[in-house]
Amino acid sequence: MIYDKRAELARYFGLSPNLDAAIRFLQTTDLTALPMGRTEIPGGDIYYNHFTYTTALISQSSLFEAHERYLDLHIVLSGCEQVALAPVESLDEAEVRADEDSTMYLGTPEYSVTLDQNRFLLVFPGEGHLPKLSDSVPMNIDKLVLKIPC
Repeated sequence: MIYDKRAELARYFGLSPNLDAAIRFLQTTDLTALPMGRTEIPGGDIYYNHFTYTTALISQSSLFEAHERYLDLHIVLSGCEQVALAPVESLDEAEVRADEDSTMYLGTPEYSVTLDQNRFLLVFPGEGHLPKLSDSVPMNIDKLVLKIPC
């Protein structure tokens, strides 16, 4: 996992060609003008999901997710959310969604990070994460998640 300021994204050039392409896309695109839904990024197997939602408090039925083939690069365009994190080894597998490259888990977070317009979160395969959480008051979120092949 990498959690850092969005202004520092360029520091991560060179980790992988696909991540480089995703960073270039973020640096050269008006993110507020992107269409909602799933959109392929030209020149590779990278795509993004642009969506909105309202954050909620964590519950015992909240599902963590982890992926095998893709990195998730979380970018909040407006609002603020918490993302809970835990190693999958400490979680209980609940469901496999092979068509989404997701395995869902139940369990307890080990820690959380705050995502707003100034931060990003890059989650690697096998890292359990639970986004869409609020600290106390539900908040409307506008968000991009770039799906980057390993």
